[in-house]
Amino acid sequence: MEEFFPWLSLIGTAVFALSGALMALRLGMDVVGVSLIATVTGIGGGTMRDLLLGNLPLNWVSAPLPITVCISCAILSCFFNRNIIGKRMTWLLYADAAGMALFAVLGARAADLAGAHPIVAILFGAMSASFGGILRDVICNQTPLLLKQEIYISAATFGALLYILIPIGIGDEIRTALSAVPAFMIRVLAIRLGWRLNFPKARGPLDSSEEKAN
Repeated sequence: MEEFFPWLSLIGTAVFALSGALMALRLGMDVVGVSLIATVTGIGGGTMRDLLLGNLPLNWVSAPLPITVCISCAILSCFFNRNIIGKRMTWLLYADAAGMALFAVLGARAADLAGAHPIVAILFGAMSASFGGILRDVICNQTPLLLKQEIYISAATFGALLYILIPIGIGDEIRTALSAVPAFMIRVLAIRLGWRLNFPKARGPLDSSEEKAN
């Protein structure tokens, strides 16, 4: 079990790095830019989680395997760039969904092991799942998914919630799978079926002035 979660974390890092690389390729960046965006996306969520939990020094500082994984994903994405032309957005969304699900559960698990309150552990899961993607989108001058009516942070929160609610005695690997898979499937179904959180938008003085102008 002790060897399972470091590998799972690396998988999450890899798929998030892939989503960053695909975003950078979509914007026409060179291999250096692609590597930068892939690395920031891959380690961003886990770095913020570990900083807030006080897990220092950061694991990638003493053992830079996560950074190596991110750069490798970036180089491979550049190498196979021609094979994914026209499909970048699709691959980006699915890679991002997989990273979201894995980091939501790993973030909740790390906070839970650190003795955090269950509600705080759930919030840590949601933050771990979203922070790398936020950094990616901000650096690439894209509107972060969290600022759209996308079922994204809600899927991450659901995955983290499941991890906290599922009994510990079932086994940590099974507990993780039963939490991450539903979060991933919710996000995939939202992508495929166009599900959105259509809450009423707040209206302010700007909206009123726009109406008068129209």
